[in-house]
Amino acid sequence: MLVLPVLWLITAAGIYIAALRSGMKAMKWALAALITGPLLLPLFNSHKQLQLRKIRAGNTVLFRP
Repeated sequence: MLVLPVLWLITAAGIYIAALRSGMKAMKWALAALITGPLLLPLFNSHKQLQLRKIRAGNTVLFRP
């Protein structure tokens, strides 16, 4: 019974720290993690990768026909 709330809190804390390190809105992600728990991890990882691609790419063209 106590395992699930503890897992939710640990997930929220981990996502909060990861969002801070990535320069994302940490409180928004931590609140979402408190609501959804570990189910948020795939969405968080994909959002982080998209943000890194936007930063690294700049004005470069990724597709040239």
